[in-house]
Amino acid sequence: MRIVKDGWKFIIAFLILAVILFFFWKIGSFFLLSFAALILFFFRDPERKVPQGKDLILSPADGKIIDISEVEEENFLRSRVKVVRIFMSVFNVHVQRSPVKGKVEWIKYEPGKFMAAYKKEASGANESNLIGIQKSDQPDSNRDKIMVKQIAGRVARRICCWCKEGDNLIAGQRIGMIRFGSRADVYLPQEVEIRVKKGDRVVGGETLLGKFPS
Repeated sequence: MRIVKDGWKFIIAFLILAVILFFFWKIGSFFLLSFAALILFFFRDPERKVPQGKDLILSPADGKIIDISEVEEENFLRSRVKVVRIFMSVFNVHVQRSPVKGKVEWIKYEPGKFMAAYKKEASGANESNLIGIQKSDQPDSNRDKIMVKQIAGRVARRICCWCKEGDNLIAGQRIGMIRFGSRADVYLPQEVEIRVKKGDRVVGGETLLGKFPS
């Protein structure tokens, strides 16, 4: 199992503390080892079988669809769009992936609160990171823009973005991670056909979220 590189510093620290504590308090050492195992589980980063197709839009995250609606998006698409909201519990893989092949045109970090990520208002109030992606095959078309919004939750206190403006991405490529419970919202043009519904469980880089018109 692949482990996110950023997680090893936490895992090793707890393992060292567990070894030291073993000589003084064996029960405490056991709890530290258990916690290290939980962190190892949280930072897992399994490989995914990415579906191929230029019009496909993949889920950027593992989790549960908690809302599909229409909103005004004023940052990147600058129009009325469809948004699919994905809640990640602490048991989900927390690595985010690019939903499409394209170029990172725009990134913006927004400080904010840390309310529960499953609440609808968390999208506008919580700390977040916005990633605007333009499909590479039609770079001048606003209809081919999408945006992924990484949203911190009540427990999550750090958003990691692994891409930068100008990067060319492939569908399913790892683009970031949110530590310890969070949410990912995907903003899509009106023309996109949504292929999921509220309550569905999705897998990042594998589940078909929607499809651009051919």
